[in-house]
Amino acid sequence: MDRSADAGAALFARIRLGDAAAEEELVESFSGRVYAMALARTRDREASRDLVQDVLCAVVHALRGGRLHAPDKLAAFISGTARNLINNYCRTRLRTAREIPATPEATTADADEVLDERRRAVVVRSALRELDLIDRRILTMAVVGGLSAVEIATRVTLSPEAVRQRKSRAVRKVMAILAERYRP
Repeated sequence: MDRSADAGAALFARIRLGDAAAEEELVESFSGRVYAMALARTRDREASRDLVQDVLCAVVHALRGGRLHAPDKLAAFISGTARNLINNYCRTRLRTAREIPATPEATTADADEVLDERRRAVVVRSALRELDLIDRRILTMAVVGGLSAVEIATRVTLSPEAVRQRKSRAVRKVMAILAERYRP
């Protein structure tokens, strides 16, 4: 079992015993990853913040109830919970969007927002194409897939530290390109 799996199992055990500090540690450790997954899927910052709360509340509730069967797989459990709740949100939003008739004012605002999102997406895709293939894979697995550095390292045959460094450099490069090329 690797260090991350050991830490996940220890965190689960502390939460199971009612340690509030362990719950806070879990939230601090995973909220960024869950937010990135939600934002990548919903493209809505406010909804993503709400989803982070929903996901982490569901995870803490499940952990308190002992519903994690493999404590060394805590990160995968959280990622799976996030995927499920985000998918449910997207399905519900799609169903609701079909039911609400659009007003002319809402349509104009929505159209502007859609255009802005499309412009930003074009710049992000362009920035990602400028990354090395491995860096692009690392970033995608981390942000969209919600995988840890250890999980990614096994898939790309690098050390977890090399994955962390490459991911950090890739994020900085994409952010610099966005700052340079995208003006809302």
